Amino acid sequence: MEKKRFEVLDSFRGLCALCVVVFHMRFAGSFTEFTFFRSSEYFVEFFFFLSGFVLAHGYASKKDIDFFSFMKIRFYRLYPLHILMLGIFLIIETGKYFAFRFIGFSFTNTPFSGASSPDELIPNVLLIQSWFPQFDHLSFNYPSWSISVEFYVYAIFFVTISGFVKYKTASWIVLSLGAIGMLIGSSLYLPIPALKGIFCFFTGALIYKVYVTYNRRVKFNFLFSSVLEFTVLFLTIVAISMNFALKPLIVPFLFSLVLFFYSFESGFFSKFFRWHGFQWLGMLSYSIYMTHAAILFVVISIGIIFQKILGHPIAPMVDSIRYIDLGKPALNNTLAIAIIIVVVGISSITYRYVELKGIALGKRRRK
Repeated sequence: MEKKRFEVLDSFRGLCALCVVVFHMRFAGSFTEFTFFRSSEYFVEFFFFLSGFVLAHGYASKKDIDFFSFMKIRFYRLYPLHILMLGIFLIIETGKYFAFRFIGFSFTNTPFSGASSPDELIPNVLLIQSWFPQFDHLSFNYPSWSISVEFYVYAIFFVTISGFVKYKTASWIVLSLGAIGMLIGSSLYLPIPALKGIFCFFTGALIYKVYVTYNRRVKFNFLFSSVLEFTVLFLTIVAISMNFALKPLIVPFLFSLVLFFYSFESGFFSKFFRWHGFQWLGMLSYSIYMTHAAILFVVISIGIIFQKILGHPIAPMVDSIRYIDLGKPALNNTLAIAIIIVVVGISSITYRYVELKGIALGKRRRK
């Protein structure tokens, strides 16, 4: 079928990245404490759904795909920004070390310890930190745990479309059901992050197969599509905002429905999410996701410094969580919004000068 671009799904990628940013922000009495944002880590799973869907769209029907060419594209897409941010976190840890060693200034954690231990460096360079239980998958630039999962899931995906050409759909079903089965049954032959990535990615690929089938046979009218789009989006927001026992199963199921119904892009809400501003955020989503942790660390560090200078609890620890508190909810909300703007602004720079440069380099290397 014709290779269309799913613009609504691009927008979702950007909006979900911002939700993950807010999830990692803790500003007292601000919107960051809304129950919806306290569970926005689920949107990382939605990234896996999107990736599976998009790669199935781009590659499932291709033939004679070369493994090294396939992985080279993924490498130059992901690695440049990953290595840059890993380097920045090493600089941050070095700065923490000198501050502690020479002026006795201590931040939250001891430099080069725990998640920032030198033992975690090589796993991060190789992006294997989420695949082996002996490594801390949240080490250094902690959002990169999902990039670790995704990079090697790409390789598994390649095997399914090249080694199991006639049975690729069956292989996706086996991988998806196998992963969710191990998660539910606690038979963890792989770490939980890797199993979640496998389940969500190949479920996303299967949703694409369902989309292809129905897109050829069924045409939803505008009103019916609008009702469906509103319903699945509303239920997803409600489910993410609530706490209940089956949430880890219900939210991915709702993500599947969102992915399926919005892939048709035929309702009112699809038209809304195709706005160019959302598209722009989608374009920056990888940079937003990968840069925000370092930016938040700088903000928190500034808060800790001013707290020690002024003697006011600007960056208090509450239940082992570091908050930012300027004393008034209005100030905290304003600062939170300002930081989001800074994250987006810096991401526009890294997208242009790191992501695009890496992609261009990869294209030159393929020639």
